[in-house]
Amino acid sequence: MATTGEAPPSPAAAPEPARAPRGKPSVRLFGRVYPVLLPSLRDPRLHVAAVLLTLQALGQTVLDFRLSIAQILVCLAVGALIEFGVAFFKDKVILWPASGLLTGNSTAFILRVPGTLHGQWWSTHGIWIFVGVVAISMASKYLIRWKGRHIFNPSNLGLVLAFVASARSTPSRRTFGGSR
Repeated sequence: MATTGEAPPSPAAAPEPARAPRGKPSVRLFGRVYPVLLPSLRDPRLHVAAVLLTLQALGQTVLDFRLSIAQILVCLAVGALIEFGVAFFKDKVILWPASGLLTGNSTAFILRVPGTLHGQWWSTHGIWIFVGVVAISMASKYLIRWKGRHIFNPSNLGLVLAFVASARSTPSRRTFGGSR
């Protein structure tokens, strides 16, 4: 073993791995530490989400909503993925996407696509309309801002645009006092 006269690298010369803040949950991915933000039980978005999920369950079982479970799940997934993605790539955090889930759930609760009948549990009829409305709603939350805060209720803006722009989407008649 020949020596070249160079000193071996000192341990101090190696970059120190990122450390998690003490007492805060975090996850290490690809050498980077991401804080994990979980909702508090006092978060009002969780309470509203619980009410909406209860109403969705009643709508599927008792109230004859003309909405499929697949349409509901796609709305929830799109809202959650967009919020999670923005938080992960922009803010460098992993969070429970309560706001995205609420936007997806409220969109599914109000939006109806003519042609979907009660009992078609896994119908994907008009699914692109649901995806588009949730995506526009979530985009408005991050793109239309004033003094660092979103201006409009995200799901309301997406729904209004859908109702004005398309004859293929309608509000649930029950939302405005109608029956079936």
